Amino acid sequence: MRRKMSMWRCTLNERMRILQLLEDGKINAQEAARLLEALSQSETKEKRRRLWSSIEVIPDVVSSAIASSFKYATSKETLQFPKKKKIEFKGISGDLEITGNATENIEIQKDGFAKIKEGEHHLEIKAISGEMKITTPKNTNFEMKGVSGDLKISHLNGKIEIASVSGDIQGKELSGSFNGDFVSGDIDLDYKDIEEIKIKSKTGDIVLRLEENIEAEIEVETINGDIDCDFALKDEERKENLLRGIINKPGVKIELKNEHGDIAIKKRKSG
Repeated sequence: MRRKMSMWRCTLNERMRILQLLEDGKINAQEAARLLEALSQSETKEKRRRLWSSIEVIPDVVSSAIASSFKYATSKETLQFPKKKKIEFKGISGDLEITGNATENIEIQKDGFAKIKEGEHHLEIKAISGEMKITTPKNTNFEMKGVSGDLKISHLNGKIEIASVSGDIQGKELSGSFNGDFVSGDIDLDYKDIEEIKIKSKTGDIVLRLEENIEAEIEVETINGDIDCDFALKDEERKENLLRGIINKPGVKIELKNEHGDIAIKKRKSG
């Protein structure tokens, strides 16, 4: 049992170190993906079988000891925090849903291991596993750095920054700016009002839905994929894998770059 527990901690710690490097800006999402892939390949099937077997037979007392090292680390619970300017989320695995509404507080519904640190102007969440739902005031900035898991964002009006190795991203009824660096996964964003959008992806499709009367300058590029745009462009420049132009009038900057996947800019449907 002691050997199995040591293997589990070693594997977890290695993934935590990769996430920390990503968080500190020492590696980007693509480099994190390569490190995780190398780590996975270094584990034999037998080692992975023993790893999961060990997790299944961890005694309750040992599980409690592990959980006690994380603040707010019990399985299912709902937590309340006062309004913050920014939420910072770092995750190893698990799906996340964040929704903005008229509330003056932040509510977190969690199911899994997570560490939550409250600052004067921000809330920092570090999650190892499990699903999480966050309800927050609409005017909240959101930053995420994650290894795997899907993300749903809705009704936020602020600055969104995301670096993700894998997982799909879905956004609805958003306003503000978006900056994303992705390795794999589909991205589908619906924006009512934009300050700036910059997306860089290695693998997966990108769909951006915009208001018909938006004023924007777009630059769209994909190495291996198709480009589709519902809007008539002024000063259009179109090549095999590149599209530049102006929607209605010069305005906000939209830059979408994809290596392997399609890119589509569509007119959003209100309501």
